[in-house]
Amino acid sequence: MSYDSHIIVGKILTTHGIKGWFTIGSYTSSPKDIFDYKLKVLVNNEFEELLITEHNLMPKKIIMKVDGIETIASCEEYIGLDLYTAIDELPKVENNEYYWHDLIGCNVFNEEDILLGVADSLFNSGDNDILVVKNDNSKKEILIPFLKSNIILVEKNKIIVRWSNDI
Repeated sequence: MSYDSHIIVGKILTTHGIKGWFTIGSYTSSPKDIFDYKLKVLVNNEFEELLITEHNLMPKKIIMKVDGIETIASCEEYIGLDLYTAIDELPKVENNEYYWHDLIGCNVFNEEDILLGVADSLFNSGDNDILVVKNDNSKKEILIPFLKSNIILVEKNKIIVRWSNDI
Protein backbone atom coordinates (compact mmCIF):
# COMPACT_ATOMS: atom_id res chain seq x y z
CA MET A 1 0.00 0.00 0.00
CA SER A 2 1.28 3.47 -0.84
CA TYR A 3 1.02 6.20 1.78
CA ASP A 4 1.86 8.99 -0.69
CA SER A 5 -1.63 10.45 -0.30
CA HIS A 6 -1.11 11.16 3.42
CA ILE A 7 1.45 12.90 5.61
CA ILE A 8 2.30 12.49 9.27
CA VAL A 9 1.22 15.49 11.36
CA GLY A 10 1.69 14.07 14.84
CA LYS A 11 1.97 11.03 17.07
CA ILE A 12 -0.03 9.44 19.87
CA LEU A 13 2.41 9.38 22.77
CA THR A 14 0.59 7.93 25.76
CA THR A 15 -2.66 7.89 27.68
CA HIS A 16 -3.91 10.75 29.83
CA GLY A 17 -6.00 9.76 32.81
CA ILE A 18 -8.24 6.71 32.89
CA LYS A 19 -11.18 7.82 30.74
CA GLY A 20 -9.74 7.25 27.26
CA TRP A 21 -7.80 10.46 26.65
CA PHE A 22 -4.52 10.55 24.71
CA THR A 23 -1.43 12.71 25.04
CA ILE A 24 -0.19 13.54 21.55
CA GLY A 25 2.74 15.26 19.88
CA SER A 26 2.05 17.72 17.08
CA TYR A 27 4.39 18.24 14.12
CA THR A 28 2.43 21.21 12.78
CA SER A 29 4.05 24.66 12.80
CA SER A 30 1.66 25.74 15.53
CA PRO A 31 0.74 22.77 17.78
CA LYS A 32 -2.95 23.72 17.97
CA ASP A 33 -3.22 23.52 14.17
CA ILE A 34 -3.20 19.71 14.33
CA PHE A 35 -6.90 19.87 15.17
CA ASP A 36 -7.64 21.72 11.93
CA TYR A 37 -7.11 18.42 10.08
CA LYS A 38 -9.06 15.19 9.82
CA LEU A 39 -6.74 12.97 11.84
CA LYS A 40 -6.25 9.33 10.92
CA VAL A 41 -4.21 6.39 12.17
CA LEU A 42 -2.91 3.47 10.19
CA VAL A 43 -4.37 0.19 11.44
CA ASN A 44 -3.82 -3.05 9.49
CA ASN A 45 -2.61 -1.06 6.45
CA GLU A 46 -5.85 0.95 6.36
CA PHE A 47 -6.37 4.57 7.36
CA GLU A 48 -8.92 4.89 10.15
CA GLU A 49 -10.33 8.38 10.77
CA LEU A 50 -10.44 9.50 14.39
CA LEU A 51 -13.43 11.55 15.50
CA ILE A 52 -11.97 13.99 18.01
CA THR A 53 -14.68 14.95 20.49
CA GLU A 54 -12.55 17.16 22.75
CA HIS A 55 -9.00 18.46 22.95
CA ASN A 56 -6.97 20.67 25.23
CA LEU A 57 -3.63 22.44 24.83
CA MET A 58 -2.00 22.32 28.23
CA PRO A 59 1.24 24.13 29.15
CA LYS A 60 3.43 21.09 28.59
CA LYS A 61 1.29 18.73 26.52
CA ILE A 62 -1.65 18.31 24.18
CA ILE A 63 -4.48 15.94 25.01
CA MET A 64 -7.41 14.70 22.96
CA LYS A 65 -10.48 12.53 23.39
CA VAL A 66 -11.56 10.21 20.58
CA ASP A 67 -15.15 9.07 20.09
CA GLY A 68 -15.65 5.44 21.10
CA ILE A 69 -12.56 5.20 23.32
CA GLU A 70 -13.72 5.36 26.92
CA THR A 71 -11.12 3.52 29.01
CA ILE A 72 -7.39 3.45 29.47
CA ALA A 73 -7.39 -0.17 28.26
CA SER A 74 -9.05 0.79 24.96
CA CYS A 75 -6.28 3.38 24.39
CA GLU A 76 -3.42 0.89 24.51
CA GLU A 77 -3.59 -0.26 20.86
CA TYR A 78 -3.17 3.36 19.68
CA ILE A 79 -0.08 4.27 21.73
CA GLY A 80 2.87 5.03 19.46
CA LEU A 81 0.80 5.37 16.27
CA ASP A 82 1.46 8.24 13.89
CA LEU A 83 -1.34 10.72 13.20
CA TYR A 84 -1.92 11.28 9.48
CA THR A 85 -3.95 13.63 7.35
CA ALA A 86 -4.70 13.47 3.64
CA ILE A 87 -2.47 15.70 1.52
CA ASP A 88 -5.41 16.82 -0.61
CA GLU A 89 -7.12 18.17 2.54
CA LEU A 90 -4.23 20.52 3.39
CA PRO A 91 -4.91 24.22 2.88
CA LYS A 92 -3.52 25.69 -0.32
CA VAL A 93 -0.29 27.62 0.14
CA GLU A 94 0.50 31.06 -1.22
CA ASN A 95 3.07 31.66 -3.97
CA ASN A 96 6.59 31.05 -2.70
CA GLU A 97 5.31 28.99 0.25
CA TYR A 98 5.84 25.25 0.47
CA TYR A 99 4.93 22.31 2.60
CA TRP A 100 7.99 20.44 3.81
CA HIS A 101 6.80 17.20 2.19
CA ASP A 102 6.86 18.99 -1.20
CA LEU A 103 10.57 19.83 -0.79
CA ILE A 104 11.86 16.47 0.44
CA GLY A 105 13.43 14.49 -2.39
CA CYS A 106 14.15 17.53 -4.57
CA ASN A 107 17.60 17.86 -6.11
CA VAL A 108 19.40 20.88 -4.66
CA PHE A 109 21.66 22.90 -6.96
CA ASN A 110 23.69 26.03 -6.30
CA GLU A 111 23.82 29.12 -8.56
CA GLU A 112 26.60 27.52 -10.64
CA ASP A 113 24.25 24.60 -11.42
CA ILE A 114 26.35 22.22 -9.29
CA LEU A 115 24.35 19.45 -7.63
CA LEU A 116 24.79 19.78 -3.87
CA GLY A 117 22.62 16.77 -3.09
CA VAL A 118 19.03 15.86 -2.31
CA ALA A 119 16.70 17.55 0.19
CA ASP A 120 16.51 14.87 2.87
CA SER A 121 14.52 16.66 5.56
CA LEU A 122 13.77 19.99 7.20
CA PHE A 123 13.62 21.12 10.78
CA ASN A 124 12.93 24.33 12.63
CA SER A 125 15.88 25.83 14.50
CA GLY A 126 13.68 28.22 16.44
CA ASP A 127 14.55 31.18 14.23
CA ASN A 128 13.85 29.62 10.83
CA ASP A 129 13.51 26.38 8.91
CA ILE A 130 16.67 24.49 7.96
CA LEU A 131 16.95 22.44 4.76
CA VAL A 132 19.03 19.27 5.27
CA VAL A 133 20.81 18.27 2.05
CA LYS A 134 22.47 14.87 1.71
CA ASN A 135 25.02 14.00 -0.94
CA ASP A 136 25.93 10.38 -1.77
CA ASN A 137 29.53 11.45 -2.53
CA SER A 138 30.04 13.05 0.87
CA LYS A 139 29.35 11.85 4.38
CA LYS A 140 28.51 15.41 5.46
CA GLU A 141 25.07 16.93 5.52
CA ILE A 142 24.64 20.47 4.28
CA LEU A 143 22.38 22.58 6.48
CA ILE A 144 20.93 25.52 4.57
CA PRO A 145 18.71 28.07 6.32
CA PHE A 146 15.49 28.17 4.28
CA LEU A 147 15.45 31.94 3.88
CA LYS A 148 14.60 34.17 0.91
CA SER A 149 18.25 35.25 0.83
CA ASN A 150 19.36 31.62 0.27
CA ILE A 151 16.57 30.20 -1.89
CA ILE A 152 16.61 31.35 -5.50
CA LEU A 153 14.03 29.06 -7.04
CA VAL A 154 11.84 26.10 -6.13
CA GLU A 155 10.27 24.18 -8.96
CA LYS A 156 9.16 20.61 -9.46
CA ASN A 157 11.91 18.33 -8.10
CA LYS A 158 14.53 21.11 -8.08
CA ILE A 159 15.70 23.72 -5.57
CA ILE A 160 18.30 26.33 -6.54
CA VAL A 161 20.15 27.96 -3.63
CA ARG A 162 22.80 30.61 -2.99
CA TRP A 163 25.34 28.32 -1.40
CA SER A 164 28.97 27.50 -2.02
CA ASN A 165 30.11 24.06 -3.13
CA ASP A 166 32.40 23.55 -0.11
CA ILE A 167 31.14 20.06 0.72
